[in-house]
Amino acid sequence: MKNLIAILSFGVLLSSCNKTENTKVSNTKSDCIETKKEFAIDSLRVQDSVQVAKTLTLSFEKQILLFPNITNKTILDSIYKPANITSEDYSKKTLTSVLEEFKVASLKKDESQDYMPESKQTWEESSAMKLVSHDNDILTLQYFGDGYSGGAHGYYFESYKTFDLKNNKVISQNDIFKNPTDVNWNKILQNHFDEPEQKEMLLVDKIELNNNFFFDQNKITFVYNQYEITAYAAGVVYITLNFKDIKDQLKPEFIQQYKIK
Repeated sequence: MKNLIAILSFGVLLSSCNKTENTKVSNTKSDCIETKKEFAIDSLRVQDSVQVAKTLTLSFEKQILLFPNITNKTILDSIYKPANITSEDYSKKTLTSVLEEFKVASLKKDESQDYMPESKQTWEESSAMKLVSHDNDILTLQYFGDGYSGGAHGYYFESYKTFDLKNNKVISQNDIFKNPTDVNWNKILQNHFDEPEQKEMLLVDKIELNNNFFFDQNKITFVYNQYEITAYAAGVVYITLNFKDIKDQLKPEFIQQYKIK
């Protein structure tokens, strides 16, 4: 939880961020990437906590990004869907109200909390969005969060989406690979764990390509969350493939459009 709070520290409660120009944006696993042209970004964040019983405190924090330059409804729907937000209007005013509604719902005592812990606990729910890169109308975002609501341990998740703002679409594995279901992918993926020791906690016999990834001109990294392919203790799994090693699997139009090396 402390790591997530540190990541969120750049945000100010329901405040605006400045426009970014030629700034470097850090990412959990990918390299720092420069935004080569002006791209306006705004940020909203709500956080609060309430004690609902003698031994139980509820805590909520949610941060999202706003993109004043993006007006296409299809893209905006896709941007906010991973944050569990759907709206006819993605204005700052509307999204502020949406975040407040999330906060009220999260901090409300309900029947699921009838069992109270013997010792003091804080049940937490936190989530955020982060810019990974924006270059040549290609926008990559990270969505992440964690929480705890009793039990042996909490949870953590991390996902990525890449948007083609010129063609108003989300880039998927089907846009990148000639045959995403090729039987050879399992062997390729198993041989490229960023942390090979995580393979000792595999829960599946076959690893498949997913749509949780980020890429640059040289490589692509697939992200698998807890329990997706490995046990909880393995944490989030990153599998990175160099494009030069799988170039025969890439669609020619993908190589050309994104200047893959």
